Amino acid sequence: MSPTPRFSRLACLACVLLCVSGCGAMDEGYSVPGGPPPPSGFCAVDQDCPDPDLFICDTTTSRCEAACRTREDCRGERRGLHALAVCDKSGGMGCQCDMNRCVPAVCATDSDCGEDGVCRDGACGPPPSASLAEACEVTPDVVVGSPGLSVDFRVWVRDASGRPVVLRDGIAWEALTSSVVGSGSGAAGTFVLAEPASEHAAVAVRVGRASCQARVTVLPPEVPPGGVRVVVVDALTGRPVPLALVAVSDDDGELTGALVTNAEGATWVPASGEVGLTAYHPDYGYLTLARHDASRFRDVRLALRRNPLDRFGGVQGTFPAVDQTFTTSTSLRMGLTGLSVPGLPSELSSESLLGPEREVALPIGQGPSSVSLPSGSALWLTGSAAPEVAAPGIAGVCDSSLPGVGDVEQAIRSGACGTRTAWALTGAVPLKELPLIVLQPGVDPLLQLGRLLPGSTGFYSTLTRDARFTLAPTPGIGTGEPDLSAVEYAQPLPFAPDAPGVRLSFPFAVRVPPLPQYQGAYLARAYVLATVSVPGRGMVPLGLGAAANVSPADPNTDADARLGRPGQVAVRMAPAHQGLEGQPYRLVVTAAGSQASDGSVATSTLVVGLPGPRFDPEGHQPVDAGVGFLAIPESARYNFDGDPYQGLEGRELKATVDPRASLVRAEFSTRAGRRWTVLMTPDDTEDGVRVPRPPLGVEDRTYDSVLLGGRSRLHVEVLRASGLARREGDGPAVLAAADGPGMERLADLLDAISVLRLGRPEVVWRHPEADGQRLARGSAVRVGISGFRLGSAPTGQGAVRVTLRGGSGCEGQVLTSAEPIAPGRGEVELELPAECSGLDVTLVATLVDSDGDALRPLVTATRRVDIP
Repeated sequence: MSPTPRFSRLACLACVLLCVSGCGAMDEGYSVPGGPPPPSGFCAVDQDCPDPDLFICDTTTSRCEAACRTREDCRGERRGLHALAVCDKSGGMGCQCDMNRCVPAVCATDSDCGEDGVCRDGACGPPPSASLAEACEVTPDVVVGSPGLSVDFRVWVRDASGRPVVLRDGIAWEALTSSVVGSGSGAAGTFVLAEPASEHAAVAVRVGRASCQARVTVLPPEVPPGGVRVVVVDALTGRPVPLALVAVSDDDGELTGALVTNAEGATWVPASGEVGLTAYHPDYGYLTLARHDASRFRDVRLALRRNPLDRFGGVQGTFPAVDQTFTTSTSLRMGLTGLSVPGLPSELSSESLLGPEREVALPIGQGPSSVSLPSGSALWLTGSAAPEVAAPGIAGVCDSSLPGVGDVEQAIRSGACGTRTAWALTGAVPLKELPLIVLQPGVDPLLQLGRLLPGSTGFYSTLTRDARFTLAPTPGIGTGEPDLSAVEYAQPLPFAPDAPGVRLSFPFAVRVPPLPQYQGAYLARAYVLATVSVPGRGMVPLGLGAAANVSPADPNTDADARLGRPGQVAVRMAPAHQGLEGQPYRLVVTAAGSQASDGSVATSTLVVGLPGPRFDPEGHQPVDAGVGFLAIPESARYNFDGDPYQGLEGRELKATVDPRASLVRAEFSTRAGRRWTVLMTPDDTEDGVRVPRPPLGVEDRTYDSVLLGGRSRLHVEVLRASGLARREGDGPAVLAAADGPGMERLADLLDAISVLRLGRPEVVWRHPEADGQRLARGSAVRVGISGFRLGSAPTGQGAVRVTLRGGSGCEGQVLTSAEPIAPGRGEVELELPAECSGLDVTLVATLVDSDGDALRPLVTATRRVDIP
């Protein structure tokens, strides 16, 4: 997956932890429920305690605390008079020795609970009865496709109070009509579309007193000769997308034909041989299949994602508090909450992951009094009231239980509601455990958080599987400048006051492959996000770990303080709980570098299946993250201009990609978050692909209208997915084939992705700061540059040229500089000619390439000044 969950926003929380690390040590304590009171008196060393094998001396508080070195040290027969009741409680799983503390063990799978038990919310118990089921829903609940399409369904069950119920048996699947063929076992069922039929209830599930259905539309099997049938559906709801314009283009990107989809989301377009197929709809991201073999793949299904910023909403409320095994009045509580992310994170806006940033007052500490944090983050002192947070959600399906939704189907089809899994990670961090460094230059705050969490027993996970919410038009979206700070969240945070939090009870190590290089340097950091993948809901975070690559900067991550071995990352996670039991675990392992001088950002990610969490604090059996990262596509280039430029044809994209790749995605994004995605095979990408010219009246999203014709942001993704061969014509075509795995399932098929986010060249005036300002003759002016690497080829991309107009002795004067005023600083300084003077002199700053030609499209900024 793409880098994503957006790690730069998670870093904000770690930044705060560093701010308070200078507060000094205060009285702290650690208590285990059911344990004896700590011995009275003070201590200086472990030998001052009653039994140095069972207690340690906390040198911060100078008091003895119950401790352990092995799991045996937590058992009653070993501790004797100092037994801990919670570790020997009847029916429990005992305790683990975690970070030298005896903490209650947590189950991860049903197999941990014996033949007659099941694991729910981290604890063993009897299997729930199907008679508890009072409501259910099937995902997907709507399917449109051609005969032969195989669909995996899942049923979610709730009891009378609305809480999730995960059943071992008692679920019955049924095909209601001959339009589908298949069966189900437990909570999952697989059915294949068969006989043609208009939309109708075709798949049914019965469990206890509950029953639910999925509606299916099966198109006729015949596709008229001489063309391609294209079905356009909503990737997150399965609903057909009517009135989408499906266009056919030739190898030069020129339009050769276009037709509109009907109520079933289908249309037929004339096409033969190699063509470009593009689906355009103003409410959705555009999608192009480049160089599609229309003679071989004549029945195509395109899944579109809604514009991520057109509507906004989610849940808001007080951050959930969790009773924890250690409490202290001087601990800092921190928390992060969000709603699950469906599909590839790159398909979202950054604000859709953890919310837009806002200023938050620091509760304690030296240094700044406030910090900018995502709206889904929280920071407060133990004993004080938890702050409010807001978590944005992605449009999807909902039901009539959602207040304010009258016509449920209309709300779903308009993108006005959704259902995701709400998650929260929270912890109380003793100040003595915080890093000692305080925001020193070069410190990566996320790295500090990733190192802190695996070594702490005080972090918990809280979930609500079925969080429903509404979305409303985003203020300002009509002008192309969405104002997310003005968004109102209509639904409360869905965590119940008594919702059980499950401790991040499983520390282990992940063996990370050699890190890739970008611009001649190895990527400097590695992050491991532990997740559970939930059908119809998306990816849910359950834990985190991180490591640097600086000592030395080589292919391996630096040795962790606890593991002591380079190339391994310490991770801590919780098991799936609150109705997500039984869903697949995945580790998202990302190698990342800092933003380059040209504004580009490189990441490479591996997605690794995890059979289940394991308790392995010493990392004796590390999880292998795979054979290797995909290489960064740093040769990626695109010509935004319609005419040939710098060796590229008009609107042509080229890149040399890793030979292990299955397909390539190039995605353009405007300031309003509106996307255009082009899918290509790796071979076509290396030969060069031309992005089609949109039909008349259709917005060209390769340009940003707010920037008055400036280029949109572009990132290039190289993906490896199971079932998609590299062979020419197979990757995107097989994915989009009517009987293929489906574009909406791409994230489930992925095991590796490498992303290069290209910088967007921009130039701004630093001095003079405003029009009409007075300047002295021969004075210096200063211009700021971003997304562009100053210098001559091959390492640099060009220079800044300032042209003077008007005045006396000014007209036609040209100043040029390719040298920043300081290394790594995107500013140049130029000196005005001493003979130039006059009123209303115009200074035009333009970015030029290494040959001295202006960039295409033009990147320029103007100032009008007076020079007496």
